[in-house]
Amino acid sequence: MSRYRTLVTLVAVALAGACCCLAQALGGTDAASAPKPDYDAAFVGMTAPEKVITDQVFAVKITMRNTGAEPWWCEAVRLRSVQPPNNENWGTSFILVRQGHTVQPGAEYTFASHLKAPSQPKVIQVDPRPAEPTAATAPAVPAAEPGRKKVLTFDDFEYVGSFKPPKTVQGARGAFSESGLALREMPDGTRRLLMNYTHPAQVLFEVEIPPLVKVENGRHAGLKVARVGKVWGAIRASKAGRGDIGPNGGFAWDEGKRMLYWTCYHGYKTGAAPPVLGASKLEDDGRMTHFGPWYIPKSVGYYKSYWGGVIRLPKAFADKYTGGRTLALGFGGYYSICAPASRGPALGAIAEPDPQKDTVDIVEMLFYGKGGVAPRDGNYLNANCGFWAEQPDSPAKGYWTYDDWARAGVFVDSPSGHGYIAFVRLGTGRIGYDFGSIGSAGHSQQWYIYDPEDLGRAAKGQKKPWQVLPRSMTEVRYPLGGLVTGSCYDEQQKLLYLCTMWAYSDGERESYPCVHVYRIK
Repeated sequence: MSRYRTLVTLVAVALAGACCCLAQALGGTDAASAPKPDYDAAFVGMTAPEKVITDQVFAVKITMRNTGAEPWWCEAVRLRSVQPPNNENWGTSFILVRQGHTVQPGAEYTFASHLKAPSQPKVIQVDPRPAEPTAATAPAVPAAEPGRKKVLTFDDFEYVGSFKPPKTVQGARGAFSESGLALREMPDGTRRLLMNYTHPAQVLFEVEIPPLVKVENGRHAGLKVARVGKVWGAIRASKAGRGDIGPNGGFAWDEGKRMLYWTCYHGYKTGAAPPVLGASKLEDDGRMTHFGPWYIPKSVGYYKSYWGGVIRLPKAFADKYTGGRTLALGFGGYYSICAPASRGPALGAIAEPDPQKDTVDIVEMLFYGKGGVAPRDGNYLNANCGFWAEQPDSPAKGYWTYDDWARAGVFVDSPSGHGYIAFVRLGTGRIGYDFGSIGSAGHSQQWYIYDPEDLGRAAKGQKKPWQVLPRSMTEVRYPLGGLVTGSCYDEQQKLLYLCTMWAYSDGERESYPCVHVYRIK
């Protein structure tokens, strides 16, 4: 038996001790003074590789016998690491009893999961990982052709400040609301942002952009609260035979037509595909006229790839690559249950929807799933899920998982460079499907920036949408909050606006959104 197996067996025995710790926590007595404690366990056996390399994800099965008087319920008992308690040396601190399963006293149960070897070699014979490709040996990103614009990177932006949207608007709360963002210029030259709260009721409103204040070390007390300039109220698009939807995704504004395009997604949708796109005309006199809703064509499939939001495409790009289609639907990632969705950021160009038609005219530019998976780092391990469950190859190379989201995106075109930015949240550490919900040990916020030329080639059929890869993937630490639900770009002032959820709480039980602003240098 190798030193690795011997020491991992000792780890398994230590894990068994966690059950005894649980017995003490629940009031069980010492085995010497009682016939049998309520909760106790004995190590039976284990299946694990003989040897692993650093950061390798591997399968393990640890069989334990319930030697206590009480059954092990899946919601209450788990195998935990000790020495020290709840350490994550092997990627996670626990392994669960399978959902819906109960282990009766005297019965044996095999805990099955994946673990991840430490990043540094240990005395338990964790071999060093072979050298990763360096910048000198890794495939180089093709150099820009003469006359082509630079593809922007995160380093081309600087943080200039933030502000707080109002906590509530006509009973709708920012807490739990995934608001989109759309910029509109008023007749006097001032700017407003269109926002949308969805909890517990849906309300569309405009805020005036206040003076920006930088968040320093998480301190947000000095941030200005945006004044509400106009409340439009609830939006619904309905038509016989098409369904009835309201906005909860991202949206785009067309000032010339005074039209707001918006999307609707369903976080727990199964069955037949619903409509995903609606439009609302905001009249000068305060009235609203709604159009749609529209479906993604059945020929496209994977409709959940495109219900996250809608953005505007630069006219020059649309004229050159998409046949004049100046709108695009996205943003991809996992949204609900196991139904098909893009395994990474997604974007499809659409023409202005026809109110007389049921579906939109879409050209896919970015999509993963039919022939590829979006890249990501390897800072995760899939513990127990059966879909989108590839383990990482190395710390630098992983695959889009079932807890990786893209809820917002924006197309930026400026004299200094251009790019499509997908605002991504990646699950990190142990990722598991536990008791009916997906959870991760942590999350990483990233910008995936794509070359518009690559998107254009996909639109023209010169490459497959899943062959389009990001030119850069950069981890970003926002001043407050994490998940980006809305984004828009001010072309004249070169300002990028991002709305993040769960940004601050003011000591309350609920957390509210914040808008952060970046400028192209």
